[in-house]
Amino acid sequence: MWYLLLAPLAGLLLTFSFAPFPLGWAALLPLTVLCWLWQQPARQRPLLYGWLFALGFFASGLYWVYISLYYYGNAPLPFAILANVLLVLFMSLYGLAVGWLLRHCSAPGGWRRVLLIPPAWVAAELLRAYVLTGFPWLAVGYSALHTPLDGIAPLGGVFVLSLLLMFIASLLARAWLTRSWRVAAAAIALYAAAGASSLFSFVAPTGAPFSVALVQGNIEQSTKFAPGMMERHLQDYIAAAIDREESVVVLPETAFAFMEEQLRTDLDQLDRYFKERGQTLVTGIPAGDLAKDIFFNAVMALGDGQGHYYKHHLLPFGEYIPLRDWLSIFEQYVDIPYSNFSRGDAVQTPLFTGKHRAGVSVCFEAAFGRDVRHALPTADYLINVSNDAWFKDSIAADQHLQMNQMRCREMGREMARATNDGYTVLLDATGRVKARLPRFERGVLSGEVQPYAGLTPYARFGNAIVFSLLALCAVVLLLSRKRLR
Repeated sequence: MWYLLLAPLAGLLLTFSFAPFPLGWAALLPLTVLCWLWQQPARQRPLLYGWLFALGFFASGLYWVYISLYYYGNAPLPFAILANVLLVLFMSLYGLAVGWLLRHCSAPGGWRRVLLIPPAWVAAELLRAYVLTGFPWLAVGYSALHTPLDGIAPLGGVFVLSLLLMFIASLLARAWLTRSWRVAAAAIALYAAAGASSLFSFVAPTGAPFSVALVQGNIEQSTKFAPGMMERHLQDYIAAAIDREESVVVLPETAFAFMEEQLRTDLDQLDRYFKERGQTLVTGIPAGDLAKDIFFNAVMALGDGQGHYYKHHLLPFGEYIPLRDWLSIFEQYVDIPYSNFSRGDAVQTPLFTGKHRAGVSVCFEAAFGRDVRHALPTADYLINVSNDAWFKDSIAADQHLQMNQMRCREMGREMARATNDGYTVLLDATGRVKARLPRFERGVLSGEVQPYAGLTPYARFGNAIVFSLLALCAVVLLLSRKRLR
């Protein structure tokens, strides 16, 4: 019975390897426990172990989803909790699927299972990243950020980090079961070899740093789209943006909550003001055509900059309803403004912000390195705008920041990230925080961004790298099926 309790407990502990908890170095412990359970020659219940581990992991890591639905989507509390539970159960199916694959394609206690666990796990993570446009939140590779292993990120991205962690954990579990020091030494050697990846450099600074100002409005989500408050919020953001000395001023996602076509006069005035001062204003704003009922979650540049970015990767159930014919009941209980956005193109021209070009992502898009990479090598730096007020005071905002940090590490670019209520930060090209504003405070973060040039392997090839590695694993397992038990 204690075996069944160990699986969800290990899943819960894995959550503490992600932000905001500084325990990324400890991720191998719960992962090794899971691999040990799967490799046990006795008490074999791989489907149940995989499902219970994933249940503990996602229940503790994604408990916050109901907050967005209940507090800001005006959903009844029972519906919000039920939707959260259903999401956790759905995500847990991926752990169940890994267990099923292990059961049908390998025998417990043998090397074939040891080698099958890592690609099977990462294949499930990739499915999560693509099914219904994807929800790759809490891929285990994020736990390796700012550990000795994160030099793998620019080489292959977060999913290659996941693959590496699972290989090390699977070897450690094998060493635990067989009391083999040789296998333990192999796991340690793999860790050390991966740690040496930080010695490689693929990008380099180009030109002098330039100054930026990031505005954090700290607007309560419940008032953001209230008809009587939208004009006041607009003027507050304009007041915070003008009379600055920085070259680029960045406002958060939908900082201007009115449609672009409704603000033509204001935008023209701001454009002239910032152009005369040789500055660029970047702001989030809904764009599209009210008459045709077409909406985009957009970012635009004014003044000494130009261009629009239209959000491509929309948030399921927040910005569009997947499988609308089947799931239309969601709209009956949840009221989210602008919840029927259209998608922008997958590849768009970076924004011009004075002398420098910025690759832009909006909120949820930071979870997808495969999208962010499209701006490179043209982009000198990255901009992310977000409205993390949807998360209230939960750990979701920390997890979201960690994904933005991983994008910097993968791409080798610094990032200016402006949010409504935190975390508004400046990140260096390794994803480390250079400066930040406290959460839930109104303010302006002033600092510098260093432009970079060059392409990391991940920026060049994207997820083709991890897919190739998974194909290689499959070939090895197939060719050695008679040798490996």
